[in-house]
Amino acid sequence: MRLLIVFLLSIVTLLGWDGYNGKSLIITLPSPSGTVLMNDLNISVLVHPTDRTKGIAILPVDYYAIPGDINLTWISPGKETPLSLNIQKASYPSEILNVDSSKVTPPPEMMDRIDRERTEAYNIYNHFTPIRYWNKPFIRPIESIITSEYGSARIYNGTLKSYHGGVDFRALTPTPILASNDGIIVLAQERYYSGGTIIIDHGEGLYTCYFHLSHFDVNVGDFVNQGQPIALSGASGRITGPHLHFGMMIHGIQADPLDLMEQISRLFEAI
Repeated sequence: MRLLIVFLLSIVTLLGWDGYNGKSLIITLPSPSGTVLMNDLNISVLVHPTDRTKGIAILPVDYYAIPGDINLTWISPGKETPLSLNIQKASYPSEILNVDSSKVTPPPEMMDRIDRERTEAYNIYNHFTPIRYWNKPFIRPIESIITSEYGSARIYNGTLKSYHGGVDFRALTPTPILASNDGIIVLAQERYYSGGTIIIDHGEGLYTCYFHLSHFDVNVGDFVNQGQPIALSGASGRITGPHLHFGMMIHGIQADPLDLMEQISRLFEAI
């Protein structure tokens, strides 16, 4: 058995993985133990959802990550194993949007609120809950047309302000919005940019986000099940029209939600 593990580790080291900026990556390891060091992050190796003898690590790849090789280290009991991740540049579109000028250049009296909400979100996303609440693939919170893809460079009123950190779904007000998977509501609040906002903690550093809502059907602290209605869509916050913004965060970094959901689904196909 020991020789088999050493052989498997050598295969992992030789192969490495390819990734893209802004698209986090799930890697499978031959043991569900230890941590993976990635830049300044210490990422826990988690139990594979369908094979408890294996481990997975969800590697957050920042949108602004520079293409090239990243050296990783898997630290497990009694050994350190070097791994490799090659980051390639993804192709993202651009969008030109016209919104209320106060949402592009906020009035001075709103800056304290914006800073407070940013800090609150940072603290939520960087909290690691050592429990996994989900045990099945994630689902879309609404079945609708995608009107804006993840990663689009966003030009508001003629000025490049940001990239799109989620996926926008067409959603006339009011349309029921569903929980993408089991988890705990950690925020249900009206916010300056994202409007009516719900954040669900799915455990182990994974969160889903639902923006621009018009009504909440849940409260902070509620446990929700996959497919449960949590809110109604709306047109609140910085918007050009009614829609749902859906996002995913892993270890405090935005991920392409549909891409990460597809990777999670593939874990269950290995049954």
